[in-house]
Amino acid sequence: MTRWRRFALLVSGAIASGGCDKSPTAAAPPVAAFDAARLDSGLAILTGVFDLPAIRSLSALGPLFTIPTVGSFASAAATTACRASAAPAAAAASPSAPRAGGLIADSLFRRVFVYDTAARGYRVSADTSGPAGGIRYVLYTVNNYALPAIPLSPDGWLDLTDQSAGAALRLRSQVAAGTAGSADYLVGLSGTQAADTALLSGTVMAGNRTVTFQDSTASAGFQTTIAATAADSADGLHVAMVATRTQFDPFDFSDAVDFSVTNAARTFRLTGGIDTYCLIPSIGLSVALDGAAFATVTNGTTTPNVARVDRKPLTAGEVQAILGLKDVQQRLFAWLSSLHTPAKALLPRN
Repeated sequence: MTRWRRFALLVSGAIASGGCDKSPTAAAPPVAAFDAARLDSGLAILTGVFDLPAIRSLSALGPLFTIPTVGSFASAAATTACRASAAPAAAAASPSAPRAGGLIADSLFRRVFVYDTAARGYRVSADTSGPAGGIRYVLYTVNNYALPAIPLSPDGWLDLTDQSAGAALRLRSQVAAGTAGSADYLVGLSGTQAADTALLSGTVMAGNRTVTFQDSTASAGFQTTIAATAADSADGLHVAMVATRTQFDPFDFSDAVDFSVTNAARTFRLTGGIDTYCLIPSIGLSVALDGAAFATVTNGTTTPNVARVDRKPLTAGEVQAILGLKDVQQRLFAWLSSLHTPAKALLPRN
């Protein structure tokens, strides 16, 4: 057998065995079966407790909450007293500065803040049914523009009770949403409105389900970072998120995301980034299942494109569950931000 004949036989054998196959369709490592129903149920638990009407209102209206300064309180109260619908008690004495180590002036205790449609913001009212050691904000149903629907329709309230001691600034925050649910959590604060750090811990409840959460929020300038966990031990649900948002304006922002949902011993993890320009997202996300790469989420023509890493087809249920994972991460960031925003407004401006 000639040398060239031996070479030809070796090559043909290698091709037959696949030893030289560099085709892009070569098999990828096996991927564990995806359990869309288990992911959907975990996301439904999270959404069911956090997506209360009052928390939706808080998310929209929280940035409008203000605490009057010593000088502005008297003038605002006097103006309110001149309105036909206001009681004379609204013109109460202006508050003193908060006590040493406190966040809320004692003279504001029990005061209730209501939305003023003319001023398009909150004002102190004559109502003194708020908490003994703090203040109350009435929450209202909001419209599609994240503004109170007219006529005003209250759908809950937020109570902020000052529990500061010495140099430790702390609030008890309670969101009441009628029969729909409630939230009760502590907020430890430091810093200023321009740059603060907050530690939140407590529960959110809806129906017969309670989720316990912890959240560390740091905000400075245009950037906010949230590191949070949430759990519903009754169903074996555990959620962890570390996300940073750099907000350039209301329409342009950038998110770095690490979000995992563990439900009944299966863990679904979402990592990557979303850059939003003029409210149009540019998506670059990876999905892992129990620690192994499973799929990617990228931009599509009309909806995000979801593809398995092994190039096998996804079912409609799997695509929906993965997009739900992305959407709930974005919503959880907004929910936790809304729980932090009112407390931050009590800090010094600078």
